[in-house]
Amino acid sequence: MQTGRRRDQRRRPLITYAEHMEMMMQSPWNRYLMIAALALAPAVASQAAETSFTLDDGAMMEWDDDRYVRLGGRIHYDVARYSDDVTLLEDDQDFRRARLILRAGYDDWQFRADYDLGLVDGWRSLYVRYGGWKRVRVTVGNQVAPFSLDELSSSNDLALMERSLASALSPAMLTGASARTWGSNWSATAGVFGNELSDLDRRAVDGNSIIGRFTYAPIRKRRQVLHFGIAHEYRSVDSNADVRIRARPESRLANERLVDTRSLAGIDSLSTTGLEVMGILDNVRLQGEYMFMSLDGGSEAADFSGGYAQASWLVTGERYRYSRSRGVPTAVRPKGDWGALEFSLRYSMLDLDDGVVTGGEQTQVTAAVSLYWNEHLRTSLNYSRYDAAPNRDGIDEDGSILMFRFQAAL
Repeated sequence: MQTGRRRDQRRRPLITYAEHMEMMMQSPWNRYLMIAALALAPAVASQAAETSFTLDDGAMMEWDDDRYVRLGGRIHYDVARYSDDVTLLEDDQDFRRARLILRAGYDDWQFRADYDLGLVDGWRSLYVRYGGWKRVRVTVGNQVAPFSLDELSSSNDLALMERSLASALSPAMLTGASARTWGSNWSATAGVFGNELSDLDRRAVDGNSIIGRFTYAPIRKRRQVLHFGIAHEYRSVDSNADVRIRARPESRLANERLVDTRSLAGIDSLSTTGLEVMGILDNVRLQGEYMFMSLDGGSEAADFSGGYAQASWLVTGERYRYSRSRGVPTAVRPKGDWGALEFSLRYSMLDLDDGVVTGGEQTQVTAAVSLYWNEHLRTSLNYSRYDAAPNRDGIDEDGSILMFRFQAAL
């Protein structure tokens, strides 16, 4: 275990608010989005005479069910201790997330803006959504691309503190336009996307994507759900842009990656397919995903894969919930005075070795316990063992990670 290196050596340089705004306005998507948001604000403000104000779930001013302004946020404070091997990892503690969230609605229109002041600072969700058609939602702006059960679940609701190794292959948040529709036991989403508004130093692939996701739940009862999903992304890579896939050992406080393709030149496009399965039986949830990515063009064309299998158990008897319109599990709702207690276990893997690309292979097993004090407060303890065989430098190594989180969300 090594300590002593300065934290700011691993954090990307801070960008001022003015610089963020300048970067945002360089994209036509973002200019249109800001114009729409400014157009919405006067319409909402014009109803101020009939305003009601509540603090039940964030600070909300409401005129009726479809006209409101709500200010909320989330704080995730993490502490991490590492027992490392070849790659040196620093013990650390920091605000994993410190996010301000503004939501507004006016009849069929919704607006959302999330800005994070935590470890990964910058814009997150920043979009306008139209819902005037029955069972259809059209979203324009920076949003979570319709890919991966894990990615589409809110960070507040994840059973473990971090998403799996396989999330390195998913597009996560991108700026673009999408449309979603659903039925009694299915959902479908598709969209076109460019790059992300804020660089989250995960997947470096500048270009344009077409992404679609379809989910089907042949069993969808109050206490029983069987969910299947498939998603696909085709992304054309900008000329002269490099591709880089890498992953931290399921701890964002870690200052190093054990697996990393480094920059790959000459890639024309990538195609990624994701498969999902999830089963819910009252207070037990099982889920898993497998992803396969193919890089085409150039001498460094390669195929990568990743996946995970996960089990969760609400010991105190609360049931797991499911959103049919989004095809994802939703938040745990404690029913007792002492909150809800949850145990979780996950195995994950990521393979970035293929052909001339030697990015490494990693597996990780994580055990977690979470206490949901109420719908807004949660504490979590995660212990994991990782094995990189080999790591990005061709050396086998293993180690362990102990993490604690305090979480508050509105």
